Amino acid sequence: MTADSMPVTGGGAAPAGGVQAPPPPEPAPVPTGPVLGFRELSERVIASVFDRYPWLNRVLMGVLAVCAGACVVAVVSRLSPLPLIPVPLFVIAGYALWRARGVSERRPLVNWVLLFGLATIVGFWLISVVGRWVE
Repeated sequence: MTADSMPVTGGGAAPAGGVQAPPPPEPAPVPTGPVLGFRELSERVIASVFDRYPWLNRVLMGVLAVCAGACVVAVVSRLSPLPLIPVPLFVIAGYALWRARGVSERRPLVNWVLLFGLATIVGFWLISVVGRWVE
């Protein structure tokens, strides 16, 4: 007798002694902690970066000094005071970086780092704008 010629009992259901799949596992419980927003996440990231890399402050201060020095050299080479326009922004960025070094709480650290980043970005943008003006 072949499988095709066997009579089907029970409307095609598997026999009682057949192999069945195990039940699906229970889902793991999700921890119900407070939901962190963008501010808290950025505080954690910035604080951990400043704690993990203590030499980062000196490197960034050196980069600002090189940018300010490039602006002073551009004044001498172009014989125009226009390249000095971004220097106050680099000074503000350096001050913010200096203040961020001594902060122990996360929120003021983020504020000083944000001021450093914005002043640096605007300073770089002004370097490109002044470069187009002086040409």
